[in-house]
Amino acid sequence: METDTSEQALRREAIRRRLAQEKRKVICTDLQRSTSWFDKWWAEYCHNPHTDFADRSRAPHTSPHAMPQSVVQSVVEVRQTLEAAATTETKYGCIGPAVIQDRLEDLRTLPLPSVPTIDRILRAHDLTHPIGNGSDSAYYPWPIAWEVNAIHATDIITRHIHGGEAIENFHTLDHYSHAVYLSQFLEKSSAISCEHLVATWSKLGLPHIEQLDNEAIFCGGHTHPHILGRVVRLCLFCGIEPLFTPFYEAKRNYQIESFHSLWVGAFWDKEEFRNCAHVQAETPTFVQWYHTVYEPPALGGHTPAEMRRGVPVVRLTLPLARQIPAGRLPITAGRVHFMRKVKPAGHIELLNETWNVGKKWMGEYVRATINTAKQTLTIWHQADADADWRLLKTRQFRLNESVCEVLPAFRRNRTRCRDYFPG
Repeated sequence: METDTSEQALRREAIRRRLAQEKRKVICTDLQRSTSWFDKWWAEYCHNPHTDFADRSRAPHTSPHAMPQSVVQSVVEVRQTLEAAATTETKYGCIGPAVIQDRLEDLRTLPLPSVPTIDRILRAHDLTHPIGNGSDSAYYPWPIAWEVNAIHATDIITRHIHGGEAIENFHTLDHYSHAVYLSQFLEKSSAISCEHLVATWSKLGLPHIEQLDNEAIFCGGHTHPHILGRVVRLCLFCGIEPLFTPFYEAKRNYQIESFHSLWVGAFWDKEEFRNCAHVQAETPTFVQWYHTVYEPPALGGHTPAEMRRGVPVVRLTLPLARQIPAGRLPITAGRVHFMRKVKPAGHIELLNETWNVGKKWMGEYVRATINTAKQTLTIWHQADADADWRLLKTRQFRLNESVCEVLPAFRRNRTRCRDYFPG
C-alpha cells in the first residue's frame, strides 16, 4: 500500500492549481512555499506526468557497489533532455540506454555505467516506455452522454480578487446539453462540495453519473486508505454513480475545462470584483447569457437552453432533499468508478491503495468499479471504441459498515449506465 505524505499532497495541489491556470506566485503564497520549490516540482511533472511527487533517495542504501547518486542523476537528466526534444539536436533520434551511455561518455561521467545499469536506473525512475503502451497510443474509453443529465462534470477553479481574497468557483456542466450551474465560496471542503451538488441537482436535475477529478474534497482525502468520502456517499445516496478521472490528466475532463476557459474570458476577466458577494450577484447575468445566447461548438448551433427545452428531468426537489441525512451519510448500495492508467509496475492506485492489474496492461487505461452492495472491486479494459468491455480482475472490497439500500424515491432506471459501464 502506498500513501501520500502531507508534503506530497502539497506538491499535487500546486500542480493541479497550475494546470487550472492559476499564477505561480499566487500558488506559492497560498501554500507558503518558495517559487524555486514550485519550479522544481513543475519541472518534475513536465518531465514525468505520472510522478508520485515522493522524495527520492539521495544515496545508495544497500550495495557498496551501487552507482553514485550523481551518476544516477546524470542518467535521469540525459533521458529527460532527450525525451523533451526541445532543441534541434534532440528533436529527432533515439533515447535508449545505449544513446544515453554515449552522451555520458561525451560528458566524461565517471564511473561510466553499463547499458544494463542505465536500463535499471530508467526503470527505477519510471522512465521506460514499453512498445505499444505509450501515453499517446493507449486508447481512452471516453464516457458518452446519451441524454440530458446522463453525465455531469464538476470541478473547481480558484481565482483571487483585488486584495488577495480567494474565491472558490464550483462549476458543474451537463455533458449532453452543456447547461451549467455555478456557485462561489470563500473556501472549499467536502461539505461545501455537497452543498454545491445539492443545489446543482435541484436546478439542473439528478445525473446518472457525476464525473469528478481526484481532488481530496471529492474523493475523501489522500491519507486514509479504503475510504468513501462525503461526496461519494452523497452521490450514492441519491442514486448517482461517481466517476473519477485519471490522476493529473485534466484533458480527460476537457468539457468542464473548456467551460472554465470561456468563463474566465467572458466573465471573470471582464469585471473588477470587490468580494465573493459581488461575484455571486453578477453570476446569474452570465449564466443567463450562456444558456440562452451562447452556442457551444459541440452543440452544432444550439444553445444549452434549446438542448434542454421540453426534456423531462428528475430534479432534487425539496421533499427529496429533506430525505438526505443531515449528519454522517451512510454508504448506499451503488457503484463508484475510477478511470486509471496502469503503471509500469502493473498496478493502479485508487482510494489510497494499490491494486495489481498485471504488467501485461502497463500503460493501458482501465476502469475500476466498486460495487458497494456486493463489496467487490472489478477492473475492466476496453481495447477500442467498437470493442466490448473485458473483465480483467475481481477483488473483494470489504466495507467496515453496513450498506443501505437506495430509497425508493431515488431509484432510477440504470440500463444505459450498464450499457456503457457493465459490471
